[in-house]
Parts: sequence; structure tokens; C-alpha cells
Amino acid sequence: MASNRDHEELVRRLALNDEKAIASILGAKAGADVSPALGPRTTALVRLAALVAAPSASASYQWAVGTAFAAGVDEEDIVGVLLTVAPIVGAARVEAAAPEVAAALGYDLGAVE
Repeated sequence: MASNRDHEELVRRLALNDEKAIASILGAKAGADVSPALGPRTTALVRLAALVAAPSASASYQWAVGTAFAAGVDEEDIVGVLLTVAPIVGAARVEAAAPEVAAALGYDLGAVE
């Protein structure tokens, strides 16, 4: 288990744009549980929140929702991510992400009344 000092050093190196530290983060497999302290379920929800925060491809949402389900997340949790990040990322980002999340969940948004 990493110590607080190890975490502090990693954050410091990332802030300084240290190539080795960045490579260690980017080199991690997308499906890997890079933070054992968070666990697979929380990691999946955080990754979904990150996709909502930045413009993301449909395939990324499909992957994130699939990974989240595999980690034990349910539909209520996924919708909860949208509600939780809305005050931070803004309504426009959530509105843009909602159709992608809906498609990944298998929802048909055909006719909205």
C-alpha cells in the first residue's frame, strides 16, 4: 500500500509534467483498477463522471457503462453520476452526455413528451 508521501510525490510529479509520472498513469490499462483504495465500483463511477465532464465518444460511454455494470454498479448509480456532476460540470455537459449514457444503458429516447 502506498504511503501519503508516495501520493504526495506522484501528485507533485504530475503537476510538474514529469514524463515518467505521466507515462505511468497513461500506461495503465483503461480497465485496470489503478486505485485499490477506491475499488472497482467507485473507479468505474469516477471514470464515467470524467467522461461526462469532457466531450466523449459514444464508444467511451459504452465501455464505461459496461465496465460499471461488471463492477456491480446499477442503473440508479449511473443516473446518480449525472445528477451528482451536474452542479459542477453544468447542465450543457450533462445534456450532451445524457443521450450517450441512455444509449449505453439501452434506453430508447425516440419520442420525448
